[in-house]
Amino acid sequence: MPAQTEVSVDRAFDMQKAASVYPLIGKVYTRSSHSFSCSPTLVRTGKNYYDSLQVLAEMIERGELPADTRFMMQAEGLGIENSYKRQEKDPRKAEEFRDYFAKNRDKVYMWEWTSTGLRVPKSWENGRVDNGTGKYPRIVLEGDKEVGELQVPSGGGKVIIESDEVFGIPTETREIALPHEGYHSHWYLNASPELDKVSGQYDVAVGRWGGWLLDEAEGCLVVAASYGRAAALSGAGFRPVRGSVPEIDVVSSNVDIGQIRRELSEQMRAEFAADVDRLSAVELVRKYKV
Repeated sequence: MPAQTEVSVDRAFDMQKAASVYPLIGKVYTRSSHSFSCSPTLVRTGKNYYDSLQVLAEMIERGELPADTRFMMQAEGLGIENSYKRQEKDPRKAEEFRDYFAKNRDKVYMWEWTSTGLRVPKSWENGRVDNGTGKYPRIVLEGDKEVGELQVPSGGGKVIIESDEVFGIPTETREIALPHEGYHSHWYLNASPELDKVSGQYDVAVGRWGGWLLDEAEGCLVVAASYGRAAALSGAGFRPVRGSVPEIDVVSSNVDIGQIRRELSEQMRAEFAADVDRLSAVELVRKYKV
């Protein structure tokens, strides 16, 4: 499948500061606020994650995309979902996700490679689960960089109840019979991935797609850590995104978690107060969805 070359990276989104707290491993992660713009459609490659990165590089070299274009992070995909929820709109019907449901010119169902991945830590191979939590310890990747660690729930198409706002990875799932109003996404996890020969680790990509699971009339969004980054998928592609990659900070267990939460809240309030004076009413509504 040849790469699609008619791309407009003009859909703007703002993401506020975020924090996630993991008392059992003594970690607090914070992510800085950032803005990004993206294409409402995917670039179709029909290739694996690594080869799709090469397609991106070639498109930049040919001048078909700006030099700072990158893949979308899963946290940004979650941010797009949440932006529609704040407007009391159904994110499954968002234009940015139409490719997932074959609502495009040639009716092709698309899988989106994100820049996010999950890596199995040493001694947790072969689908080993943490018996204390019933979850799978995983290292979060952004590109080829390890940026954090968390525990993820089993997949199997369960409904996503909660997600880590810093990384965008589901943290709580549940079996919910139809209808599951208010929830729009399902989670799949390959708990025993094969060795990635490029990284030399047991990695899976975090991808996004859509489908009619459990016979939902409207279809649902899917977040899936199912395929290795070297797996070639005929319907695969990526979303061109512009905007700096946000800073992710790690706070160790010897810090007062409650204090971190209070400080983050104060920072967010201070940022909002500054924006009230700096931004126009239209810009303020767009950034904070108020």
